[in-house]
Amino acid sequence: MNGSVDSGRSGAIERRLLFGLLIALLVQAVFVFSYVGALHSPKPHRVALGVVGSPLMPAAVGKSFSLKTVPYPSQAAALHAIDERKVVGALVVSPAGARLFVVPAAGPSAASALGAAFGAAAVAFHQKIEIVQVHPLPKGDAAGIVSFLLTMALVVGGYLTATMAMVFGGPSTPRGRGAALCVVAVLGALLTATIAGPVLGAIPESKFLVLWALFVLVMAAVALATSALQTLLGPPGTLIVVVVFVIFGAPAAGGSVPSAFLPGFWRTIGPYLPAGAGTTAIRNTLYFDGNAITHALVVLTAYLLVGAAVIVTVRKRRSESPQEAEAEAAGAAAASAVVM
Repeated sequence: MNGSVDSGRSGAIERRLLFGLLIALLVQAVFVFSYVGALHSPKPHRVALGVVGSPLMPAAVGKSFSLKTVPYPSQAAALHAIDERKVVGALVVSPAGARLFVVPAAGPSAASALGAAFGAAAVAFHQKIEIVQVHPLPKGDAAGIVSFLLTMALVVGGYLTATMAMVFGGPSTPRGRGAALCVVAVLGALLTATIAGPVLGAIPESKFLVLWALFVLVMAAVALATSALQTLLGPPGTLIVVVVFVIFGAPAAGGSVPSAFLPGFWRTIGPYLPAGAGTTAIRNTLYFDGNAITHALVVLTAYLLVGAAVIVTVRKRRSESPQEAEAEAAGAAAASAVVM
């Protein structure tokens, strides 16, 4: 009798192990699909370019480089559109020649690609072209990815704190857990801003306070959204966060590759995920005086408010046994380590 019971337990353990390994392989496959699919071959898609003067050169470039040209009456108007993030560059054509304004802060790879495309076109047109940088990148962010790296640190910090709260929080009330996550978000954002700013010099001290506030919003939004999914689904909620917020969210954020150069799927979902919204809000605050961040703030606030509402109104299911509770905690901890 005992032999059959032990055999049954052993079989159940083996089935759980097999299921866990299959989940790990599936997550790996999704990781490869998302990162390689999004980043392996960036191509321009309707890159917004302001045009002042003759459209002949942009039309020629547009045959091999996907552009969305926007006419402006003057160079000042085109530069103002760059400041407001309506276009990522501007071409000003006059009898004396052409000037191409590129924007490294909007993405160094996009600036380089525009410069190369119009440089080749100018040669074909036997026309001089001057390439001028506006909104250049500072020494502390020479690669133009600090905004993205900071956002991903906050995203990972947000879902890890929510997971640790679920694993170690025990019988804490949902409201208490939510309040704790908000407090930790404030502290985590302060730590992030301090390390990135005064310690490493990657962000200017003049923007410390406004960036700290943004960091709090990003981290709290992810933490509360994660906690809400865990409240509804248990450990699978953490895995969903890792897959959606990190595995799909990171390459879709427009960090290392600008959004206009991503494939359609990632280009579409990026602005609606915390990583994309956070990267846009932080980058535009750093380099564009906070222009064009309304959509990003709305997205992050929606994650925060919906997450908080679920935490407060939905009672988490009770585990049927101590063994089930232990398995739940172990599953959450394992899921949180997927991208670490």
